[in-house]
Amino acid sequence: MQEQKENSMASQITEDGDSLNIREELEKYLVYWKWFVFCAVLSLSLAFIYLIYATPQYSAAASIMIKDNNKSGISSELAAFEDLGIIGGGSANNPDNEIEILKSRKIIGNMVDSLDLTISYFMEGTIKKSEVYNRTPIVLKFIKKNFLAIEKDTAFVASRLDENRIEFKTLEGDLISTSTLNTVIESELGQFKIQAIKPFDKNSENNEVIILLRGRNRMIDTYRARIGISTVDKNSSVLSLNLQDAVKAKAEDVLNELVGQYNLDAIKDKSIVSEKTKDFIEERLTNVGAFLALAQDNVQE
Repeated sequence: MQEQKENSMASQITEDGDSLNIREELEKYLVYWKWFVFCAVLSLSLAFIYLIYATPQYSAAASIMIKDNNKSGISSELAAFEDLGIIGGGSANNPDNEIEILKSRKIIGNMVDSLDLTISYFMEGTIKKSEVYNRTPIVLKFIKKNFLAIEKDTAFVASRLDENRIEFKTLEGDLISTSTLNTVIESELGQFKIQAIKPFDKNSENNEVIILLRGRNRMIDTYRARIGISTVDKNSSVLSLNLQDAVKAKAEDVLNELVGQYNLDAIKDKSIVSEKTKDFIEERLTNVGAFLALAQDNVQE
């Protein structure tokens, strides 16, 4: 009985000691509670500022199915001419080959030219500058380019003064020149003109547009690196395409145009094969006809 009381008292002392130790540990840190509050407020403030000024990235995805040439109608019709040497065998599409075609400089270059991706437009927002891919009030149209000059990144500000007049300035605000809309302008960049997309509003604060010109080769290399292409799985003939960009509509247009250029290139290749095959057949028929005519004359003689 005495031993139980001693054990109970020992356990109670231990519990009291534990609780006392916890309180002491807390008191060591609670002295600095102001610093904890300050750090928490500072972290939240920095996170809020980052979210305001950071440029969000949107992801766009697309898929394309590779058609097996061996199963297409034209290939089955031309298979009979493989022995003649004008069409090679093994025309089945390899996904790895098609990925390289999609990312080739030819296909990417056609996409860049079609969407005019060497020219970007930016406007001043409430907090920061942002790209206005399909919302720009004016556009720059080249008539003749000086490719050597454009290969270097060039940026300037185009400001609308009224319905017809426009002013060009450097990014620092220095005046370059003034001109009118739809007038051909001669510069070291080449010949170009500015066209209005939206009517002029003198009360609007968005009458200044920053125009950024980048080299075609640089844009091709940029999109070759940014566009991701992979197979869905090892046994699939479907390719998955993805791209991240600050402008969602731009990323979607890039992937759609890339698929369109790939299809156009495939159609052109098939047209060339068909045309060469037709020419070869016509030539062979002409030769055979001439041979038969000569044989017939010999028989008559």
